[in-house]
Amino acid sequence: MGVIKFGTDGWRAIIADDFTFEKVAVCAAATGQVALEMDPNAKAAVGYDRRFLSREFGVEVARVLAAQGIQVLLSKQFCSTPCASFVGHREQTPLSVMLTASHNPPIWNGFKLKGPHGGPATPEQTAPVQARATELEDSGFQPERMEWDEAFSSGAIQEIDATRDYLDEVKKHVDTKLIGGSGLKIVADCMYGSGSGYFRTVLEEIGVETVEIRADCNPSFGGINPEPIEQNLGALIDTIRETGADLGLANDGDADRLGVVDENGRFVTTQEVFTILLQHLHEDLGMTGDVVKACSSSLMLDLLCDSYGLKVVETPVGFKDVCAHMITHDSLIGGEESGGYGIKGHLPERDGILCGLLLIQMMAQRGKKMTEIVSDLMDKVGYHTFRRNDVRTTPEKKEEALRRVRENPPSTFGGIQVREVSRLDGYKAYLEDGSWLMVRASGTEPLLRIYCEATSDKALDAILANASKQLLDE
Repeated sequence: MGVIKFGTDGWRAIIADDFTFEKVAVCAAATGQVALEMDPNAKAAVGYDRRFLSREFGVEVARVLAAQGIQVLLSKQFCSTPCASFVGHREQTPLSVMLTASHNPPIWNGFKLKGPHGGPATPEQTAPVQARATELEDSGFQPERMEWDEAFSSGAIQEIDATRDYLDEVKKHVDTKLIGGSGLKIVADCMYGSGSGYFRTVLEEIGVETVEIRADCNPSFGGINPEPIEQNLGALIDTIRETGADLGLANDGDADRLGVVDENGRFVTTQEVFTILLQHLHEDLGMTGDVVKACSSSLMLDLLCDSYGLKVVETPVGFKDVCAHMITHDSLIGGEESGGYGIKGHLPERDGILCGLLLIQMMAQRGKKMTEIVSDLMDKVGYHTFRRNDVRTTPEKKEEALRRVRENPPSTFGGIQVREVSRLDGYKAYLEDGSWLMVRASGTEPLLRIYCEATSDKALDAILANASKQLLDE
């Protein structure tokens, strides 16, 4: 069997190891063949981030697709994933491609598929591409590539820059006058990713003072993974404290995820951000619809939806499953614990830029600081705290941990009784005190992920420590 495997969000691999020009070309050929079966007159958008060789991989994909007779719209420069999805939706391309490994370490790159709905290709759309890629790779297939000069001069490949159109679309979903008159000061942390300049451009046009950091091109991402979680946001936290800014917003490597830091330099957890966005959409804007959450997301969402009379839909981890529900049902918001959220009326796609603007709008509309908004949330649903441990261990230990929860799951964690178990994705134990613990293998990296949400800091520490002891003998 081949090495091209689509996980929770595309195919990702280490550059020059498995992620090679030859394998990318095979994946592009499989994508093109399936796209043409969906639409004989198919177009395809191709975008790419700022990772090492992403532009070159994008050109390779474009040349393979062009050789199949597909009209290719290739990004003229790096772009965000939601920008690429915007183009795919605007042009109604059956399948499009974004070259990015998102938040993965710098030595990785990836191949994301996008559907005509403007979001990640659904499992039903991805499956035939996966099967075809495996078939072609195993057969030793060598894809044809159209020469660049011929493709460019003939118009088979057109270079486009959709950034301006995408940002204009995002601005339609917020009250620019309200935000512009807020007097707030924002720090935008690009984390060296392809969202560089996005927040600054929009906010300065609106009239909001913005400090931008880590905006230059650095394929090593400054020695960290471009994931907007607390341990990677030291530069943002320091800048907030140095400048006295009201809010810090960070994007991951392809700007579909959002990290948030309040005015005191405290990291606002992704679970809190998801729940706060729901509050703003329903309480402040009067919007309704299903709330679609990956199973690693907070129970605070359920508590709010119970009070709102809204339906909660739980999916496996991976935004493609969230998206699959959003495009077939009236959905208000869909999201994941990892910091990616899609909003009704926009694209069924995670969009770190739009969600950041919505948080600023909420602060302006309520006249409150982010610390006050978080405090109000806890007053409403009770105190909740969350942590995710990403465990780098041996394949043997990882498989043993998964075997234990599959065949002989513990009856307690941290001294708290397991009330109910879900196996929607990995193993999730609901505990008697309202806490939960989840264990699953990452679909994008060689990691075992252990998630926990608890109703006290003490319980959180105890549950996670006991889980490591019971599952990994640590």
